[in-house]
Amino acid sequence: MARSIDLSKTQQYLEWLKTKLYLDSNASRASKRVVKRGEVYRCNLGLGIGSEECKERPCVILQSDAGNVTSPNTIVAPITHTGSTLPVVVPIANKYNESGKIILDGNVLLGNIVCVSKARLGDFVTKLDSSEMEAVDEAIAISVDIKRHYDKLKNILDDKVVYIGKLKDKISVLEDELSKKEDELNRFISIKEEFGIEDMQEFEKQIREAFLK
Repeated sequence: MARSIDLSKTQQYLEWLKTKLYLDSNASRASKRVVKRGEVYRCNLGLGIGSEECKERPCVILQSDAGNVTSPNTIVAPITHTGSTLPVVVPIANKYNESGKIILDGNVLLGNIVCVSKARLGDFVTKLDSSEMEAVDEAIAISVDIKRHYDKLKNILDDKVVYIGKLKDKISVLEDELSKKEDELNRFISIKEEFGIEDMQEFEKQIREAFLK
């Protein structure tokens, strides 16, 4: 059964193909570009399939700085105005230029992480702050389903902390008891010295005789 072809979309793909060929011709030169994690660049995502992110969008760099130095590619997440309460969507504070104009706002979509050639990257926009990147990191862990491993380790750590706390309490009780025993021993030694007691058996005998009188 023949399928109808959307000619307008075909034209869009032809235009994207021209852009893609141009970007590919710059790939070798762009591979030497050094970008840093947390920086935001314009990124030409091109035409996607289905609900993939497409067109030129601001994207935040997620790849490690070491990887960004050696690799011709980098890993990014798009920033859009898509609103959501999903834990993989991180809202960011408005970013302004020197004249007070908003240069970036919206949400980082960590459910749409993608590896791209550095040739797709355009102008530098801004940089996310450390608290925003912490939220991004947590959302990444949720998106790729590794947060459960960290949660498991955290639960183990919490159990160990509780166990250590109980041990400290027991040690504190034992130290108190030991301190009392030391006080009793010191008092006994003081009595021995006061009465000139040398033989413990003789001392016990004297005590018994004193109580039997």
